[in-house]
Amino acid sequence: MYICKSRNHVWSNKEDARKCCNGYQRVVVFGSEIPEDAQNVQFDDQTGVRYTRIWKKDTDKISPERF
Repeated sequence: MYICKSRNHVWSNKEDARKCCNGYQRVVVFGSEIPEDAQNVQFDDQTGVRYTRIWKKDTDKISPERF
């Protein structure tokens, strides 16, 4: 088990713990938005929709001075 930077969340994957609370946000993506290398892609039997959760850089937390 791995703990994130803030020590508020526990992950089974070291890479997830590294990104959590460290400038990334976990988001849900659907259908064609799913990257080819995505893992744990789910399929909803009722709607036929494919979805998964991925890490996305949280641009709201980047200070304007960095641009």
